Amino acid sequence: MFSGYQLAAECAQKSQLWVGGKTSYWAPEKKVTGSTYFDLGSLTKVVATTSIIARLVDQGKLLLSLTLGDCFRQFKGTGYEKMALKSLLTHSAGLLAWYPFFKEAKTPLIDIFCKLEKSFVKQPISTKATYSDLGFLLLGEVLKEKFGPLEKLFEREVLHPLNLKGIQYGPLPAIDCAATEFCLERKKLAQGEVFDLNTVYLGHCSSHAGLFASAVDLLPWAREWLKAVLGNSKWLSEETAKSFVTRDPKLNESTWALGWDTKSIAFSSAGEFFSSSSFGHLGYPGTSVWIDPEREGIAILLTNRVHPSRLDERIKRFRPRIHNLLAKAWESHGN
Repeated sequence: MFSGYQLAAECAQKSQLWVGGKTSYWAPEKKVTGSTYFDLGSLTKVVATTSIIARLVDQGKLLLSLTLGDCFRQFKGTGYEKMALKSLLTHSAGLLAWYPFFKEAKTPLIDIFCKLEKSFVKQPISTKATYSDLGFLLLGEVLKEKFGPLEKLFEREVLHPLNLKGIQYGPLPAIDCAATEFCLERKKLAQGEVFDLNTVYLGHCSSHAGLFASAVDLLPWAREWLKAVLGNSKWLSEETAKSFVTRDPKLNESTWALGWDTKSIAFSSAGEFFSSSSFGHLGYPGTSVWIDPEREGIAILLTNRVHPSRLDERIKRFRPRIHNLLAKAWESHGN
């Protein structure tokens, strides 16, 4: 299914790490260790962008009611004008899910959004959620417009306050990383270079993808979100944390909260036994994080399931099974 994996799990501060496989099916492969970097894919949306926004909201520096029209004069009189940060975070802004920006000539991202408005704005802002990379790209543009470069902002609001050492944007030395896909556009194996071509186009640092880390590196960050939801964090207040992991009842049939996903009633990637208050996110290369406040449990699964090809989707069956086993193990130990 994939050449390598890491699974970090913690319940009531009892941590375990399982690793297996190799960084690649091809030489020069190495055994996966606890320090092997994995391409996090869309986990970047919660590790970086959502965490940054939550911090800024908590500090009173940013309002979720802020609209794109408030931030960019180019969006005045367009379908983007009334899109608020909240609707972008909940994937309810009515935007197209994905677009190959890497096929466009190098030009400011806002200009591309203006040029392709009729293609990008699929429906009015509504009570329906449609997962969208474009929404998070716009959130990144807002952050850069108001607070400066995204990478510096990530360091200031997340990495430094939590003393996180191993989470970073690429590119990284290939030998330290699990490989992802053999990229036909680049005519080479992506290893240490981000899998997502739109992130490459944007200079390897983006608000929707681009981060690399090990499961061990991610655990302190996930633990801080759990502590915040439980009211035990100095990094983020309980009120703000709970608001970001609670779905909006006005969004019909949606599991999305603010940046975070929540557990669906059926067929959740968190499995059957994580509590209904659980929150998490997935990453396309084969990554995920799920946090269960009721059990005080964290599960971080990192794989390179797109290696050597994205066509293998068995991870969809694998994820919930792993989470079911973890939940049962936690129950058997009295957690």
